[in-house]
Amino acid sequence: MRLIQTIQEMQENMGILDGYLRNKQENEYSFALELVKRGTCFIAVKVEDGYKFYPSRFTGYANNNMSRHLNNVMKDGRETNPVISKLLGQNVGADLELEKAYRKYCEDLGFTANQKGSFGVARKYWRFAEK
Repeated sequence: MRLIQTIQEMQENMGILDGYLRNKQENEYSFALELVKRGTCFIAVKVEDGYKFYPSRFTGYANNNMSRHLNNVMKDGRETNPVISKLLGQNVGADLELEKAYRKYCEDLGFTANQKGSFGVARKYWRFAEK
């Protein structure tokens, strides 16, 4: 799959995940919850009552959706993270405030956050201010 090249492509993928979480269609909803639960690197977007979190391995591939993501055997944050960092003009990193907000987001979605991301790695974040 092709990597994103614009912030707009990244935002389109965020919209897909938002739709899965909002519409609560069984397969798509559980897919989106698993992405949030198992992710390691997230784009954090400030919203009225906190933050929303979008995993880089999903948002970093152009025109992504559940089917494409599940069939993308080559998906890898080592590919998507540098692209997202370049588009956002910042490196992904540890952030205690966002880690706390991530844990609250998970609770709001109905589950307890894992201690760490996939492969036992500490979660990292980018801050994205939508315009």
